Amino acid sequence: MLLSVGNIVFSLILGALLMAFVAIYSPETLSVLLGWARSFKSVITGTGLNPKYNIWLELLLEERQLLLMGFTVFARILLALIAYPIVLLRERT
Repeated sequence: MLLSVGNIVFSLILGALLMAFVAIYSPETLSVLLGWARSFKSVITGTGLNPKYNIWLELLLEERQLLLMGFTVFARILLALIAYPIVLLRERT
């Protein structure tokens, strides 16, 4: 249990660091990614949900959050690709 929580926290921190790295070294790329997040937000909020629920999506969902989620998912995939060979080696011995 603790290892999985640590993995989630580590991938969140790694995702934030990756986002900061992209912001520093390639601001144009981050600007494009923010545009994609903006259009993704409009897709999510434009689903025709009841306005009683859709207003909460519009209020609580921001482009920066979506972008951080994307970087965190990328970090989790990267960690899984790194950890998989290590787990295979540990199981062999």
